[in-house]
Amino acid sequence: MDDDQRISAAEAASRLGVKRETIYAYVSRGLLHSERHIDGKSSTFDPAEIDRFRRRKADDRPGRLEVPITSGITEVLDGTVRYRGHDLDALIGAGNRYETVAELLWSGRLDEAEEWPVRRAVETAVRRAARALPGHATPTDRMMAGVVAAGAVDPFRDDRSRDGAVTTARTLIRAIVDAHPALSEVESERIAERLWVRLTRADPRHWPLLEVALVALADHGMATSTLAARLAASTRAAPHAVLLAGLGPLAGPLHGAASRTVHLMFSDAEARGPDAAIAEVMRRDGRVPGIGHFIHRTRDPRHDLLFDALADHPVDEARMDVVASVVALTTERIPAAPNVDLALGAMTYICDMGPDAGEVVFAIARTAGWVAHALEEYEEAPIRFRPVGRYVTRRGE
Repeated sequence: MDDDQRISAAEAASRLGVKRETIYAYVSRGLLHSERHIDGKSSTFDPAEIDRFRRRKADDRPGRLEVPITSGITEVLDGTVRYRGHDLDALIGAGNRYETVAELLWSGRLDEAEEWPVRRAVETAVRRAARALPGHATPTDRMMAGVVAAGAVDPFRDDRSRDGAVTTARTLIRAIVDAHPALSEVESERIAERLWVRLTRADPRHWPLLEVALVALADHGMATSTLAARLAASTRAAPHAVLLAGLGPLAGPLHGAASRTVHLMFSDAEARGPDAAIAEVMRRDGRVPGIGHFIHRTRDPRHDLLFDALADHPVDEARMDVVASVVALTTERIPAAPNVDLALGAMTYICDMGPDAGEVVFAIARTAGWVAHALEEYEEAPIRFRPVGRYVTRRGE
């Protein structure tokens, strides 16, 4: 095709309804093809290919549902996350602990949280349930078992009053943490510090990294798991059942477990070099994990906050250098902003945690948001979500 028949990156972006940066991201992932313009300075695109790509994107998810839900919990904009009107950057900059932010999400008040009480009967039941699981049990299996065990021994588990549900939530979050065995003797009542010794044997002085991660991930609007939690709450399911509903979507690789692929990419880069690691993940998945976000196109504040915390806590400088080398390569080639999965995978890799540790951190953090959304949903009309199915005969049936 002659150059005069091809279109510019700006025109291609306009036809697809995206930014120019997104067009180049599609090119880097092999989804579109570009050619250098005769002037040698700009890229051009085949308009027919752009139109085919647009139609394919429109047809990719023909059954997609948009469910508008009004909420006063979390505002999510490009580059911005606010909990109850409080900017996430400011909350973390002020050193607020996870428990304090959880109480903010539940009550709307930013007061220093008192220690969450320990219920020995719950603690015992959770540990017994966790020990009964087979060795190949997944992190989600352990967390679900912890929630079931905690609910089974709580006679007040069906208390859906605001105070009752919050009291139950505090117990359930501890239960999810304690479903994972401690790797060292260091214990604490503080959720972040208590979780650290269950995920790594690294220097326990660096546990504040988990505080940042838990606060940053506590809620993010109407994510898939949050919608599942609200659906359960709309049937007036009790808090423990709401958490089980939220944990379900995390079992898939496209939500809370996304940082696992990032962690493995960094491990591969340590063993074979960043070039080989990126080439392998591109060959397998067609994209570099942890890059790009459908809302945070210019900046994911959660990524930036966690990477800043990693810089302040040099747990393993050699591994930090590996991460830096991979990030440098992706930054050169891909114009899209990194997201929180990249930072979470970097944290679990640098801190010598297992590849699945990010899933645990994500789930424990997000329980605070699920409970907040359940409390909000309890005040709405019950069973207000009623999708209408339409039977169709599919080809070949």
